[in-house]
Amino acid sequence: MRVLIVDDGHYVVEYLKHLLDWKSFGINRVETSTNSIEARELLDGNGIDLLITDIRMPEVSGIDLLEHIDRSKLKTKVIFLSGYSQFDYAQKAIRLGLLDYLLKPVDKDDMEKAVRHATESVREHERTRPLVWERFDGLRFLLSIVAESRSMAREDEPALRLLGEEPFCFFRLPEPSDMEEASVRDRLGKFDRFAWRTESALSGAMPHAAAEALAGRIGSLAFSEPFSFAHPHQVRHRFYSFFLQENVSFAEVERISKDLPSIGEKEPRGKLWSKRYDQLDGAKQQKIYVMEIIASLHAGSGPDRTADAAEWIFDLLPDPQLAFQAIVRDRSETEKSSRHCNANVVRMVRDYVDEHLACGLSLEELGEHVHLHPVYLSKLYKQETGQNLSAYIALRRLEKASRLLKESSLHVADISRMVGYKKPQYFIKLFKDEYGITPHQYRRLQLG
Repeated sequence: MRVLIVDDGHYVVEYLKHLLDWKSFGINRVETSTNSIEARELLDGNGIDLLITDIRMPEVSGIDLLEHIDRSKLKTKVIFLSGYSQFDYAQKAIRLGLLDYLLKPVDKDDMEKAVRHATESVREHERTRPLVWERFDGLRFLLSIVAESRSMAREDEPALRLLGEEPFCFFRLPEPSDMEEASVRDRLGKFDRFAWRTESALSGAMPHAAAEALAGRIGSLAFSEPFSFAHPHQVRHRFYSFFLQENVSFAEVERISKDLPSIGEKEPRGKLWSKRYDQLDGAKQQKIYVMEIIASLHAGSGPDRTADAAEWIFDLLPDPQLAFQAIVRDRSETEKSSRHCNANVVRMVRDYVDEHLACGLSLEELGEHVHLHPVYLSKLYKQETGQNLSAYIALRRLEKASRLLKESSLHVADISRMVGYKKPQYFIKLFKDEYGITPHQYRRLQLG
């Protein structure tokens, strides 16, 4: 589970971060933020299970975050912290689905009870969440088990619970006729999400009962030994043995997956991969390494790239050099196109920001302007510029404010509104944080 702690006071965030033994509650990641706008962006990633937030913050309040969770239909549970005991806040929060409301200073025992209640609520939701087969990505699910570098996505966990100990087996049907493919898919039913058609074959996984029913009916249809998705080492062993004719151990996969380079800021990913690939000893290590690359790529791509990943795995990977060259070519073309497109996106965002500094400038608004999902836009901007989008907006607002202080006689409160800050006190705080002096002091110095 992941928890996000949000408060505009840094010392409060640090205190809460170290208040509990989070792992004892099943929470393995604790993220923090003193910027409520940034917190909203983090929530949009849909990976936050529990939000612990101050109810009153500048710009985006705890109530705003709760309304955003409700409006976006996120499953995040929320605990409010506040030095204010007015019941009207609690009433509105409860209507929006607030889980708990604690007063500052936070008592450790009260926080433990609230977090325990929240994590139990999260687990109950996960147990009852149904699997929507129409949106299920079978290849991503398989790769999350076979590849050591990938962890299972939250949306795939219901599939693992549903499949449980049911025996499956891998299959391969070389160059099937339309009738043969239709016969296999008909027997698979909803499990056709585990069948992938490439140029040379129909490959995938099916329940062992379906395999027994098809055995002997199609002469070229081959099956692996049975396995259960609940046992990842067994799945990995069967996969490599059946499709790639390799007997691999967990230690080998773990060792090679650790050497998978992350995305380089200056060097293209293909070059980073090539450096490591050239150091590998033999076809087995090369196959493992390329599989880890494919798993990493597919986890970050949409379902429209499933056909490419399936071709790399089931057609090309038996010859790892062939598969590796195809992937590097693909990434090189994608990175060239992406660099051009991303530069245009950054330019469009910056132009829009400069023209709308007096407006709210939410991530949703900017995403709509450039036709990108807000979370993707935030990550893209940070990747391309090395700067958070919220930080860029704040900087441009303060730069405009400094010009207005020098070039006009407008009141500070008017300048605050003109650069997008509704509360002059918050504007003054940010200005002093950036320039070291208040707006009034800055104006006096500039006018000499």
